[in-house]
Amino acid sequence: MRKSTALEIFGLTAGALALVVAVGQANASSKSSKGAKPVAAVAQQRYAVDMWWNIGGDMGGLRKATDACVKKLGEAERPTLVSPPPSTTILTKPMLDCLEAEGWRPAGEPRPV
Repeated sequence: MRKSTALEIFGLTAGALALVVAVGQANASSKSSKGAKPVAAVAQQRYAVDMWWNIGGDMGGLRKATDACVKKLGEAERPTLVSPPPSTTILTKPMLDCLEAEGWRPAGEPRPV
């Protein structure tokens, strides 16, 4: 196997795992906040992404990029995780654009949900 191919596969796998961990933590923390008031949601088109990649990305890179985008766009834009495995991330177009600006790309075309 070429060295660059192995690094690309590692980066893709690491990114996917980081996303699973980040979204799982976000879902767990949102379930544990009992008195939280619902946020008014604007009906936006949502997209499904099965896997993310970033050449040179590491385990925490996607989580950091997601947190940075949530900070810019607001907590209502935080992606959600659909399970059982394989896990799929559901996110809005502004979040998708923000993650792409941070260097993360969906592996394949995002599917409208």
